[in-house]
Amino acid sequence: MQWGELHNIWLMILLFVVIFLSITVFQWRERVKKTVADKELFPFVFPITSSKRYGFKIVAFCVALFLMVIALMDPLYGERDVQVKREGIDMVFLLDLSSSMNAQDVAPSRLEKATKLITETLHQLGGDRASLVAFAANAYTISPLTNDYAAIESYLQNVNTELISSQGTNYLNAIQEAAKTFKGSANTSKLIVLISDGEDNENTVNQASKIAKDNGIHIVSVGVGTDKGAPIPMYYNGYAEDYKKDETGSTVITKLEDKNLRELAQDTNGTYIHLDNTQDALSALSMYKARLDKNEIANSTTRDMNHIYQWFLAVAVCLLFVELLTSEYKIFNKKK
Repeated sequence: MQWGELHNIWLMILLFVVIFLSITVFQWRERVKKTVADKELFPFVFPITSSKRYGFKIVAFCVALFLMVIALMDPLYGERDVQVKREGIDMVFLLDLSSSMNAQDVAPSRLEKATKLITETLHQLGGDRASLVAFAANAYTISPLTNDYAAIESYLQNVNTELISSQGTNYLNAIQEAAKTFKGSANTSKLIVLISDGEDNENTVNQASKIAKDNGIHIVSVGVGTDKGAPIPMYYNGYAEDYKKDETGSTVITKLEDKNLRELAQDTNGTYIHLDNTQDALSALSMYKARLDKNEIANSTTRDMNHIYQWFLAVAVCLLFVELLTSEYKIFNKKK
């Protein structure tokens, strides 16, 4: 036998407390009886064997309590076949890893804000499959379409702008890589969640939109950053040592350029979200995703263990019913 809720075993403490209190009360009753009459007179003063009734009531209550705790621990026994039907969409998280994502005009940084949104979104997914693609000037699939959200979360913990040596932002390469990820996927809605600060160093937005439309892909573009902008920390061996400079030696200020992101979303019947408050962005993404068609992705048979807690609970209820009907009474002048 196995247990579904073994952590509820701590409730067994209540059983020992009841037993201890019952013994204490029984001893107190016996002491009080001795103050009323001598032991030889007990059959006349106490004609009903109340001690036995009291003992029966306590045993019944304790056994019922024990069985209720067993039921709360959810005992599992045997196996049965269960039909599992899974519906959902396929979605690719397209994460910008260009150096401008290190800017800290949003706390703690654009990149960390973006990874937090992806993590929170994964926590809300059910039957959907998800993938993670990172891009800058080039794009790489970090995780293929999968239901193993924990694996994607583990990858997110290690992403940084140093993973891609070719810096810059090329949306065409990014969308092409995401489109490859969708190849061979089920006949369901395809969604790209593009998280970027909007910079387009290669002017590839129009071409990227065409690739998405030709493949029936919707794009939800998420802009991270501010209009005021911030300098770009340059990291060496994991430590920020300076800010990015231009040819004249001046510090480069990177700003959110949402025009490109809005265009990508509009051209693919998607939507644009500004990532300021994570929960607000998460709600907006969930609302859009709910409008997409969800098709049956898989229908399989799995084996599940039988829950048998109801048998223990039924016996416990019967014992409690019997315990309530078992009353203690005394006969005085031939009356109860």
